[in-house]
This record gives sequence, C-alpha cells and structure tokens, in this order.
Amino acid sequence: TVCTNISCQLGGASDTVAYLESKLGIGFGGVTADGKFGLREGECMGACVDAPLFSIDNKRLCGCLTTEKIDQILAELDQS
Repeated sequence: TVCTNISCQLGGASDTVAYLESKLGIGFGGVTADGKFGLREGECMGACVDAPLFSIDNKRLCGCLTTEKIDQILAELDQS
C-alpha cells in the first residue's frame, strides 16, 4: 500500500507509484499474475518524515524509497 497523501506526494510518491506499476506490471487495485504482489493506494501512515513510503501487509513500513530500495524489498519478498 503506497501512501499518496500530500506529504508523500511532495516527497516523490508519484515516482514511487510509477516505478512500482512499471516493475510489477499492474496498477492500483491490481495483482500480479503469480498472485505474489498487489498494489493499493493508501492515506497518511503517520511517517511523513520517511516519505515516500509504503506498507507491506499493513505490518511493515518501508520509507525513504528509491528505485534501488524498492528493488531490494521486492527481491526479499519474492524469496519468502
């Protein structure tokens, strides 16, 4: 779930969303063909200082996202 509230938008959430959509081949509300990843839009997660950010299964917050960090997180999740 990618935070798209104003603080994250100012911090680069649009770029994060575009990268995830390209990388995963899905948009908001979509699920990858293998069922491993879904993409949702979320509101403020209360961690604006770490914008842009997303949460994984509403359990893990990942912030200060870059394309490299997103790739690393997705690789870790793909192995589990």
